[in-house]
Amino acid sequence: MKNYKYRPPFLKEIKEERNQLILSMRKEGHTLQSIANKFGCSREWIRLLLKNELNTTEKFVFKPEEYCGADEYTAHDIVELTGYPLEYLGILISKNWIPKSTRVMNTQINSKIDRHFWKQTDIDKWIKLKIKYLKIALESYLQCRLTFRTKKYRCAYKFTHPNLQRRYKLLVQLQSGDWKGKLSYNSRRNDEVMKEFYGYVKPLEYIPNDYSKYLNEKSNEDYAQKGLFNGMTTAKKIHVSNLTLLNYRRRGVLKEGTHYIKGDHYFHQYMYYPEKTKQAIINAGYSEKLADAARKREAKKKGENV
Repeated sequence: MKNYKYRPPFLKEIKEERNQLILSMRKEGHTLQSIANKFGCSREWIRLLLKNELNTTEKFVFKPEEYCGADEYTAHDIVELTGYPLEYLGILISKNWIPKSTRVMNTQINSKIDRHFWKQTDIDKWIKLKIKYLKIALESYLQCRLTFRTKKYRCAYKFTHPNLQRRYKLLVQLQSGDWKGKLSYNSRRNDEVMKEFYGYVKPLEYIPNDYSKYLNEKSNEDYAQKGLFNGMTTAKKIHVSNLTLLNYRRRGVLKEGTHYIKGDHYFHQYMYYPEKTKQAIINAGYSEKLADAARKREAKKKGENV
């Protein structure tokens, strides 16, 4: 009969090697049960071994930087460089919008993204392409909004529009080299970036545009300081319709330079001096009483039709 009480002497070297293996597995995030399954014992035995022989009961936290090579980036490094959330980095990996990681550690702590490590050369090249395509996307947006004129939509955005200012500010930062943590803007060009990264397409050249002519563009406040207002505001101030201003301007009653000036934008196409404009149309025979009577007749006529 086998004597279960008898245990052969355990070599010190083997014991130390075993303990270090258990400790390293625990640091990598393996559960007590998974370690016990590997060594053919109970989880309680593993817990007691860690407590009594290795003097540790703490819950280990996997730190990627401790396992990162000198020429590698961790997921947290890429998050810091690009400004992407850590969760979105997982989307980039799943859709192949980022270079493939060079190695993945077998750990069970934290998210799976923490297990990935990338070559610095690959990520540096990828970031340069991201910056280039981001600048192209920003330029495209700005040019489209500043010059967007069709038969249906006549007006373009003012350069002082918040949407344009936000993107222009980001473009200036990228052009000056201040890009760290500012690459999370959705340029919708991730596929193009990866195609150029792997050499599937010819490199796209980035040509910057000149926005100096827009930098001095005047705002409503700038015109108001000179006593000038656009057609809608002027019409409200002198109690006429915008169409009335248009008619008197086309008839030549309102003179350029005296009663109005031409602005530098669709919203500032014609800027009026309200008092001079009012006096000019009154001198031309405009009567507020007659205009009110005409408006009332028009309103009554519409009411009868309804």
